[in-house]
Amino acid sequence: MPITERLDDVTEALRWTDSIPLHYEYTAGVAGEAFLRGLMEGRLLAGYCPNCKIAALPARMYCVDCYSRTSKFVRAGPAGVVKALTRRTADSGEKVTLAFIEFPGVRGGMIHTLIGEARAGSRVKARFKPKSQRTGAISDVLGFERTS
Repeated sequence: MPITERLDDVTEALRWTDSIPLHYEYTAGVAGEAFLRGLMEGRLLAGYCPNCKIAALPARMYCVDCYSRTSKFVRAGPAGVVKALTRRTADSGEKVTLAFIEFPGVRGGMIHTLIGEARAGSRVKARFKPKSQRTGAISDVLGFERTS
């Protein structure tokens, strides 16, 4: 239709309906992949800066203090301490407790589900899925349960 023509009714407009198939793949990155592979083995891994001598979770490729490359990954946990928690009721009516867990010698920590009762200051340990069911996802950790 030339520019001088005008549509008086929207239904007169020509249209073409189609779809463009798109496929996206996102990588976890080098540090994220190391962490996820550690989960498959039943380990929590933190990135270690050889310059600052600091382990950090979540694992990063570069130290946030000195910007050195963290070329090594060290074990964090599986035992840690609950630093903060919150409780909520899921849509199913089940009570869920989420906690921020710190690990000895590691800067940072992780947020995950608590299994059973715990409070701030409680010592907890990660409970993993059976090895045959692990897929390299954060859901490989079923949650953290109180140890003492």
